Amino acid sequence: MMGDIQSTDEAARIRAVLKEHPLGMSIKEISTAVNMSRNSVAKYAEVMTTAGQLDVRHVGNAKLYTLSHRVPVSDLLNHAKELIIVLDKDLRIIQASGSFCMFAGVTRETVLHTRLSALPFPLLSQEDEREIVALLAGGPLWKKEITAVRNGREVFFEGRFIPTTLENGSSGITLILEDTTERTIARRASEERDRLLRTLFQIPTTPRFFIDKNHKVVYWDRALEILTNVRAEDVVGTSDHWKAFYSLPRACLIDFVVDGNVEMIARQFSGMCSRSDGTDGKFECTDFFPDMHGGGRWLRVTASLIRDTTGTVTGAMETIEDVTHLRKGQFIIQQA
Repeated sequence: MMGDIQSTDEAARIRAVLKEHPLGMSIKEISTAVNMSRNSVAKYAEVMTTAGQLDVRHVGNAKLYTLSHRVPVSDLLNHAKELIIVLDKDLRIIQASGSFCMFAGVTRETVLHTRLSALPFPLLSQEDEREIVALLAGGPLWKKEITAVRNGREVFFEGRFIPTTLENGSSGITLILEDTTERTIARRASEERDRLLRTLFQIPTTPRFFIDKNHKVVYWDRALEILTNVRAEDVVGTSDHWKAFYSLPRACLIDFVVDGNVEMIARQFSGMCSRSDGTDGKFECTDFFPDMHGGGRWLRVTASLIRDTTGTVTGAMETIEDVTHLRKGQFIIQQA
């Protein structure tokens, strides 16, 4: 009803006449100017004042009405591009911007009087809500990185919680959400790439290569090129790392490790392969590889899992040490 009154021709006539009298008019003066009864004008003036369209000041016993220079909160929220939520002293939503409702895929009525922890995709935990209660007493704004899951997809926000005095004079909190999803994903990818590079280069003189969890080669270093006579450009992006060690396609130690297939490791390398103590997913094997160039080589191969910052397996790394000279030395000693 309030919205209907604000949009009527009568309300428009009242605004027009007040625009011509910036110092203000009484109910009687407005009534005469717009040719309406005093009771009707008083009714419109009350609703329009409540809506923030008019200001009223007292001069003696008279009330003088002027056009308000304030922008109603509801109008700000309806036109704001930012995702904005206003909470009352009970931390329940009393206002939500149109942009937030559009992003959330819900109507404003659906989220009103709901806590942030009870939304279809919660923005805060109940523990977080207990922390922000302190803002009702005022103080500096509070920032928090917020992660929400919407339609099975992670969305990241920077949330700014601002102590607010509501129109009725009570305390509340305004939350402004900045969508940082693209920036956060890019930052995490950069951090993961840097972490991976640190892992790969921690033993810079040892030949090594790295495969992802789909067994595709993503890194093949120069030292390994020299040892195996297989160029990086011929294997990176493929599952052809076996060509460096065998004449026919077959799984390498690294393939069994990335799949967690301990049974096949034991079967394929029985008596020659051991699991490193205290290390998850790391195996070491010494074996003769007759198909390698130069008449075959003895290699000590170590394969270990690579995990991201959440502990999820992203691939595996294999380092290779040529121990042919050591094995030949042992053979000579035994013959002697």
